[in-house]
Amino acid sequence: SFYFEKMNSENRPVCLLCTECISVCKEYNLRRHFKTTHANFDTTFPLGSDARRHKICGLTSCYEQRRRTLFRACTEQERAMSASLRVAWILGKKKREFTDAETVKECMLASIEEVTDEKTQNSLIDSIKKIPLSDTSTIRRKETLALDICETLLDKLRKAELMSLAVDESTDNSNLAQLCLYVRFFDGEFFREDQLGLIHLVGQATGEVLFNTIVTFFGENQLDLERINMLVGGCETMDCVIAIINFIRCTSSLQLNAFKRKLTLFSADLCPGKILHFPTLRKSDLQITDVMTRFIDALKNTFATRFDHFSIPTEVMRFVNDPFCGGEFSSKAKELVMSLNEASLQLKLIDIRSSEDLQQSFQLAGSEKFWTHEVSHEKFSHSRSLVLFILTMFGSTYTCKSLFSHMKAIKTNNRESLSAQHLHHCMRIALTTYTPDFTALAKSKKFSFVCT
Repeated sequence: SFYFEKMNSENRPVCLLCTECISVCKEYNLRRHFKTTHANFDTTFPLGSDARRHKICGLTSCYEQRRRTLFRACTEQERAMSASLRVAWILGKKKREFTDAETVKECMLASIEEVTDEKTQNSLIDSIKKIPLSDTSTIRRKETLALDICETLLDKLRKAELMSLAVDESTDNSNLAQLCLYVRFFDGEFFREDQLGLIHLVGQATGEVLFNTIVTFFGENQLDLERINMLVGGCETMDCVIAIINFIRCTSSLQLNAFKRKLTLFSADLCPGKILHFPTLRKSDLQITDVMTRFIDALKNTFATRFDHFSIPTEVMRFVNDPFCGGEFSSKAKELVMSLNEASLQLKLIDIRSSEDLQQSFQLAGSEKFWTHEVSHEKFSHSRSLVLFILTMFGSTYTCKSLFSHMKAIKTNNRESLSAQHLHHCMRIALTTYTPDFTALAKSKKFSFVCT
């Protein structure tokens, strides 16, 4: 009887007579507004009269028309914003400049003029023109996309059991030092590798500076340092910060062992009179076998020095690749992962190898999917933790090295003024394995819509 309608978005009553919103939907508040603001309404339009009924119908119809117009305008703005986000995302994936978005808009308009008829051409052109694709708009869109992806990654990492961290430091085209953090973890569905951070370094990049920077970054983003899966091997400082993340995963470790055996074979083969594996050297008259022998021996020593701290028992890797073959390895697994319960691991190993259902699942799913989706986390927690410890390791630091190649492709000589923050955003979009929800971002409160 007080002639109010509820707004769909905020569920607040709006007066049909003056379109004023009331903060609380209570009878007392509605009555007070009606009696004080519209005291003459009952006199002008008596209760129960046809004039009052027609007046209310007209007010209701007018309100619904305004609401539909406003909703349609907001929807068009949201679609334009979603399109703007998608264009910025594609350009970011291709490592293109911010100003290229304006070129994309010109191309779309030119294409529409050529491939559409006059009936649909005008409406399509109007829709394209509403898409904000200036360089400043593209910068803001990339910031929004990068922050959304970053928050998604951090949320997954906070829930992850283990993570491996790859660290490297280099300089961009402006000779500014950048610290790259790359992370590998299991997110509950897949093993993912993604850029965790690109941090601008000031001053000399010593081991202590790198370590403190990483600790600060983890603290600011509520990440647990205890979950980092590192095989430090007694290194007490960060002098070897690059070396300690050269983890050896299953297949790459076996390849490394094979390579070291081949070096031993080649060293013995260089003895006078043999040279079975060096046909070109056999044809040469140069006496360089001693030089080559010393080189191979030095290479063997370098490999031994670099990887001694990161060796993983062969039995453990065989268990990861095929849990139904091999012998007992619980003591070596305990040395590798101190938190394991050796007794429980021994018992559960017997249970796994005695289960026909698990054997069949392993044959159908394969090694990685078997451990992540088929093996019960509650029943075989220690076995699964050991496997995740191995599978979350990086094969090498090549990931970080390749990241700097992407960085130089983004920050070219023509973009030397690109700030460290914008460089980080561009890098995250270009390298991430996640895809944002463009429609949800367009509808979120990150943007304000002006409807006329």
